[in-house]
Amino acid sequence: LPVGIKQRLEILKALYRGAKILILDEPTAVLTPQETEELFSQLKALRSQGNTIVFISHKLNEIKELCDRVTIMRNGSVQGTFEVSTVDAKDISRLMVGRDVILEVRKTPAVPKETVLKVRDLLVYDRFKKRAVDGVSFSVRRGEILGIAGVEGNGQGELVEAITGLGKYSAGDISVGGASVGGMSIRQIRQAGVCHVPEDRMTHGCAPSLGVEANLMSYNHDLPGFTGKVMLDGKAIRANSEKLIAEYAIKCSSPDQEVGMLSGGNIQKVVVAREFSSEPSLIVADQPTRGIDVGATEFIRARLVELRDAGAAVLLVSADLNEVMELSDSLIVMYGGRICAYVPDAKAVGEVELGLYMLGLRKQDAQEIAGVAHD
Repeated sequence: LPVGIKQRLEILKALYRGAKILILDEPTAVLTPQETEELFSQLKALRSQGNTIVFISHKLNEIKELCDRVTIMRNGSVQGTFEVSTVDAKDISRLMVGRDVILEVRKTPAVPKETVLKVRDLLVYDRFKKRAVDGVSFSVRRGEILGIAGVEGNGQGELVEAITGLGKYSAGDISVGGASVGGMSIRQIRQAGVCHVPEDRMTHGCAPSLGVEANLMSYNHDLPGFTGKVMLDGKAIRANSEKLIAEYAIKCSSPDQEVGMLSGGNIQKVVVAREFSSEPSLIVADQPTRGIDVGATEFIRARLVELRDAGAAVLLVSADLNEVMELSDSLIVMYGGRICAYVPDAKAVGEVELGLYMLGLRKQDAQEIAGVAHD
């Protein structure tokens, strides 16, 4: 069943058991605009029938549209409760973060250069031996952010795993800087200039029981400047860690504090600090701002644009349609393991049209889709 229908079934199950209070935590994270609209209609109907709904979200526009009152929290403390009609998105974000936040992505038009990532006729099977990625071809160039939109479970995860070496592919080819990654280890792929911000920061992005410094230096500890004649250069490593902690505004008690004790936003900053500081030629950012506050989101999005402007190629995968539309220079939509649409100018498409592609209700012809496979 589609994700939106599964979600409705969960709500019906709760109501069938006689629940009068529904607590929904980021319920629209994997929904299309059409599914979100349907969900909101149902929630408004439930409210009118006397049910109480606790709606937890980082999406300020959704809070403004759906909620009657909003309680804002920061660092585990309540900052205030307000009638939604009396506060705007900037007021809410200021209370969430403790400072003014730039909500829109500021970037100049992209100036794409040579191709960095080339994917051709890629075939990936999932663990059930079904085609998760089915004949996908595209390219990402220096100085460009290519976004991938789509409901989760349509091959994006398997595609990212194949590119970064976490998974295998059965046919086709992936090349970075002209070199095929098919026979490379994860380490060799990283040495080829690929950095990866994984979807699940706790499982694949960090070692929660280790300190901030250890996480910042993993993968990078053997780079020139950090190794002595026999052992690692502890002073150089500490200086670099303190530099990254300051540069990426990571809130921690010391470089030795366990990463698992940090907030979600600060854990994500540790991951992106390690990855972005490796001077990558290709950034694979998978759900880079999922589950973090607007302040950390603003910071990470700005860094992605800075790296693009510095000449990196960026592949952005996000279930947040607004994020894909705002950050991307161009974008593709995946459905059923295939590319069903290519939009050369991300600003030239609206949410409704993208939602139709994401639901599989619309598809471009092969010639239009082929435009994303730059040679």
